[in-house]
Amino acid sequence: MRTTWIASVVVVLATAATAEARTGLELAGGLQAGEISCRSEGDDCNGFTAAGGLALDTAYMLGPRFGLALDLWGMSHRKSSFTFSHYVNTLGVKVRPVQFLTLSAGLGAAHASVDYHGRFADSRVTSDTAFAIMTAAAVDVLRSQRWALSVELRFGTGFYGKDDDERTEDIVGRNVGLGAAFTVFGF
Repeated sequence: MRTTWIASVVVVLATAATAEARTGLELAGGLQAGEISCRSEGDDCNGFTAAGGLALDTAYMLGPRFGLALDLWGMSHRKSSFTFSHYVNTLGVKVRPVQFLTLSAGLGAAHASVDYHGRFADSRVTSDTAFAIMTAAAVDVLRSQRWALSVELRFGTGFYGKDDDERTEDIVGRNVGLGAAFTVFGF
């Protein structure tokens, strides 16, 4: 069993390494599973919450190894009458050191939203927007001339700072996700 698995990985990597280089427009979408975390100096928030999400990406590869990207990524956790969502949306770069590996990084905005909603009560939504950074790494496991299926690991952080009243501490919100992405390219 182990020999079969190792042989499969070698075949996928060898096929990916000899595939044609990609340039031009790329569109990608993927599902993520992971967690949202919040950290502050006080007791405002400290903890981790299991979450699921969606990542959408548009990139223009200027060459086979470098491109510019717009990345939209949101994760959410819902439990009975409570929903916590964290979005990290960035503009950045994609780098391909080898054909089957894509590294991404970007700067942009994060948005956190907490929604307390009851069955008979009015919804109460609290939200904030902040500066954000995002990094990701994806490995193609299947690919053709026009598409690729990859396994992707993502990290995103929003830096929310202090409120004007100075009663709250700096708050940092994070997304961590592992998922699969489907990319169409060659437009």
